[in-house]
Amino acid sequence: MDLVQRIRQGDRAAWNELYQRYHDQLLLSVRMRLGPGLRRYLQSEDIFQSVALEAFRSLERFEYRGEGSLERYLRTLVVNKIRDRADAFAAQKRADTLPLDETHAESLPAPGPSYHDAERYERLERALEALPTEQRELIVLRKLEGLSSQEVAARLGIGDDAARKAFSRAMARLTTLLAAPRGA
Repeated sequence: MDLVQRIRQGDRAAWNELYQRYHDQLLLSVRMRLGPGLRRYLQSEDIFQSVALEAFRSLERFEYRGEGSLERYLRTLVVNKIRDRADAFAAQKRADTLPLDETHAESLPAPGPSYHDAERYERLERALEALPTEQRELIVLRKLEGLSSQEVAARLGIGDDAARKAFSRAMARLTTLLAAPRGA
């Protein structure tokens, strides 16, 4: 909360500190939520920058609700921004104002991530993408979006106990993937 107060008082260094602190994990959230299909057309870093600007402009509305509330607030902004961009993208696609054939797709800029801790986050991203979809979704919901096991269970339409067990299996598999030597 000290960081938020300093930002509200106009401390640019505090804003830079906040940006650095959450950059990589929020960028990873953006990339995991976009998926490979949308990543061909939407830039992860652009969405992250847009979220960062929105967060800066809306910090006056942020209410501290205990430890982790700022991170939850920022993750909510990420999910909403992605949803907005995906909706706009779908509307353009339906209106035929967006070329989607392969020849036009090649002219778009490459959507590579620009993590500050590139080695760590790129490896984590590759491991997450190697997981089965269901396991990846569990981890994204719990670890990147910060939902409780009860919230994940409700969203997936399963019991809390089943969600907990499935999450444990997913984390075990992710740990195995991350422990494997590179290129293995």
